[in-house]
Amino acid sequence: MAKSAPTLDTPFRRGEKVLTTRALGPRPGGSEGKVKLINGFDHWIRYWVRFADGEMLGQVSHDDLVRPAQADDWEARAKKQAEDALRSETAPTDAPAAAAEGGAGDGLASQIPAALLARSKAAKARLLGS
Repeated sequence: MAKSAPTLDTPFRRGEKVLTTRALGPRPGGSEGKVKLINGFDHWIRYWVRFADGEMLGQVSHDDLVRPAQADDWEARAKKQAEDALRSETAPTDAPAAAAEGGAGDGLASQIPAALLARSKAAKARLLGS
């Protein structure tokens, strides 16, 4: 069976060459290194990377590294994510008036069922005598 080409989300392997996608401490983005150790589990995987000057940096997230051959793909994906985020921030909202009342808006009130909010409001009124 033929191996498939790694994607941007494919975990790195020990000994694989990588580039940093952003500045990590004093190290600038685009620094080249090699994965020396992989630790973590499930979706929380961290890498120890040895750079060309011999310095090792631990606890580096997968999102902070990219394979050199995939740097252009990573840059295109980052640019698209930034454009999507900008578009979602500037897009007009069609939220109904119920959102302004706290029934379906953002924040803590939207995470609490309406029945519990009504019961709490009634208990508060009962205790305060209003």
